[in-house]
Amino acid sequence: MPQRRIRRFAASMITAAVLMFSLSATAKPDELVIATTFSPEATAHIISSWQQQPGAVRIRTINRTSAALERLLDTPALEDVDLVVTSSPMLLQHLQEHDRLAELTDLPEVSRRLVPLRLRDNAAAVAFSGYGILVNKRRMAENNLPVPASWDSLTDSRYQGLLLMSSPSRSDTYHLMVESLLQQRGWDEGWALLLNVSGNLATISSRSFGVADKIKAGLGGAAPVIDNYAWLLLGDPELAFNYLPDSATSPTFVAISRHSLNKDKARAFIRFLLSEQGQNVLADSSTGKYPVTPLPQGNPREPVQRRLLNSPHQMDENLVLKRQRMVQQLFDTAITFRLTESIDAWRALYTAEARVKRPLPHIRALLTAMPVSAQESADPAYYSRFDDNRKAEEEYIRWQQFFREQQRKAISELEKVR
Repeated sequence: MPQRRIRRFAASMITAAVLMFSLSATAKPDELVIATTFSPEATAHIISSWQQQPGAVRIRTINRTSAALERLLDTPALEDVDLVVTSSPMLLQHLQEHDRLAELTDLPEVSRRLVPLRLRDNAAAVAFSGYGILVNKRRMAENNLPVPASWDSLTDSRYQGLLLMSSPSRSDTYHLMVESLLQQRGWDEGWALLLNVSGNLATISSRSFGVADKIKAGLGGAAPVIDNYAWLLLGDPELAFNYLPDSATSPTFVAISRHSLNKDKARAFIRFLLSEQGQNVLADSSTGKYPVTPLPQGNPREPVQRRLLNSPHQMDENLVLKRQRMVQQLFDTAITFRLTESIDAWRALYTAEARVKRPLPHIRALLTAMPVSAQESADPAYYSRFDDNRKAEEEYIRWQQFFREQQRKAISELEKVR
């Protein structure tokens, strides 16, 4: 290795060590450190309300993506983290498997019932959210377009270049949103819908709350998002948000780090969140969430809370956790990594259909076919391949070849359209 590279590598290692040491050295007995996948704005009201309680300690947050928190919390230098706050059961499963979570007992049933069975010894559900479509009304008006209110409406060719999403590999929120769609509509129909929507995308955002911010800034016209990010922006009269008619429930989980030095204070924080006062705080629309305890009739948010809690479209969380890697990589291979090609192919299809004044289902079928069958998607023998790097790489290559061939066939068929 050249001397310059050696010096650069040594310098980077020293910098990383200093950073890890400084983070670890900040642990204080009079504060709680929360690692969270939420944006600072999404937790500000909750933290402010906690710190007004008698004897409450200060809270410091570490705001990261789920993947970044996995790496941070696997680092011994960050064992001063006391609590994890997230909507990601995938993150909690990773931490549980690596023995990073403390046991939680004596939780009320309203909390436990929203926690996946395999996580109930280590996590509490303190609130929940739903999914919907955030719309920039100005962008819709500029293009004389109706406000989309369902996944199906997002496939309308008039929305070309106006839609935004994130990827399941970049955002666990979007992973759950995609899984909810796949489980409700079925594997084949769900992917066909997603691939159709991809033809209308402007970009794939790196963060879920970044999607909402881009809609607010007018960089997109509409996007499926989780409600807590939408509600934080709805003071803007140019924005509107409508729940998806088949929205599933997305709980907000809290867990205590096994290495926390402030476990008693961490448990006090969870008790506060599940207390009547804490649930009233979470019932405030400024949190963008709903409490796990039922709101009284007459509360303007009670009908939506009841509909989400009693939704017949709840997810099989165990299936989500088992096939996580497969779904993430399949979305990126099918959509994220070939977004430009997908947009071009769908634009060509829309142009051809407009010219001949009829739908072209045989070409749509080529553009929405998937290399993984519905049977394989729920088969442990298949999705367990993605725990083996060699087998996973073989599948990724096969998928890439499949999508290239489907696109080639679609273009060939489009050239024959008269």
